Amino acid sequence: LRIMHVVNIAVRVLILLLGVLILAGVAPFGVLDSPLQEVFGSVVILFGMLRMVMYFSQRKNQDDED
Repeated sequence: LRIMHVVNIAVRVLILLLGVLILAGVAPFGVLDSPLQEVFGSVVILFGMLRMVMYFSQRKNQDDED
C-alpha cells in the first residue's frame, strides 16, 4: 500500500515536470507555436497541481476516517 502512495506522487510530479518542459520549449515541444505552447504548458501544470491537491486532500480524509 505504501508503494502506491509513492507511485501516485511520482506520477503527479511527472505531470508537473511535463508542463514545465512544454512551457520552457524543450524538444520535442519546441516546435509548437509560442502562444499554444504557453497555454498548453500552463494547462498541464495547473492540471498537475489540481491532481496533487486532490490526492493529498483525499489522503487526509482517509487518514481522518482511520
